Amino acid sequence: MLVVVAVILAVVVSSAGEETRVELDYLGNIHAQSSDLAKSGDALRDVISRLQRIDRNEFVTVIDGIKEDLATGIDLTEEEPPIPSLVSVHALYREAVSTWATGLATFADGVLAAADDPENPGLVDMVAEGLAELRAGDRAYTRMVGAMNRDDIPEPLAPMPDVVLMPAEGRLLSLADSYVDSARSENSRLALRPGLSVSQVVSEPEWQVNPEGQAVMPATASASFSVVVSNVGNISSEIVPLVLELIGGPEPIRLTDEVGPLEPDQQVTVMFDPFDVEPGGIYEIRATLAVTGNDSSFDDNEISVEFRVNEE
Repeated sequence: MLVVVAVILAVVVSSAGEETRVELDYLGNIHAQSSDLAKSGDALRDVISRLQRIDRNEFVTVIDGIKEDLATGIDLTEEEPPIPSLVSVHALYREAVSTWATGLATFADGVLAAADDPENPGLVDMVAEGLAELRAGDRAYTRMVGAMNRDDIPEPLAPMPDVVLMPAEGRLLSLADSYVDSARSENSRLALRPGLSVSQVVSEPEWQVNPEGQAVMPATASASFSVVVSNVGNISSEIVPLVLELIGGPEPIRLTDEVGPLEPDQQVTVMFDPFDVEPGGIYEIRATLAVTGNDSSFDDNEISVEFRVNEE
């Protein structure tokens, strides 16, 4: 009889030990995912603090990374919890990650739409809706951490990290209005825009920069110039006139060509016919893109270089 009782107790203890191990493994998975999500919250707050100047590609990359972290959590919650004691923790974690995922997608879509469509007043409400979901996800996560304090759930091997995806405290509409204004700011690079830039002017014969910082060209009676144009925006550009002007002779001389459509990060070199110059003369060469439509920045549409032609 004593042997039978001992065997039964051993089975019970072994079963209890196995349940504890399963619980700790499950809580360990949540802890690891939550640690990643805590970093995601920091990353989200960082990009939001830079909405006035952040590049669209960087914004989308960060958002997509957070979505991947949330998808990992959603995958975990699609299966039933391994043992009944984890049902409430499982349900609250599922509520948190799914609500965060919905809120993040709504928020990000609203911010990008606001940048692309500056005249749409309804996008403030869309961004506010996304923020409300992010805040609700934060609260569900906090309730989940509280649910782990029950006596029938073993204490995790490490404290659960604080996870907050809500970017800031405050009224939702006020925050949303601020974020939309930032996304629509004049220098924002969130909107889908081309970004034509005069990157460089190259001379033939090649000039050198003297110790005083002036470009000096070898003695010559004619000089030709090539202009490098890049598209630093996030969509393709349209055909744009490129004007090259030489100043310093009896009167300014102007040549015009066209820059065809450029894809993002693509560049082209436009070669112009030679100008007549005189040895000893001081000139200014100015290259200007006559951009009339959308552009990510009009500050880099022109470049000018003053140079001197050496005497023979």
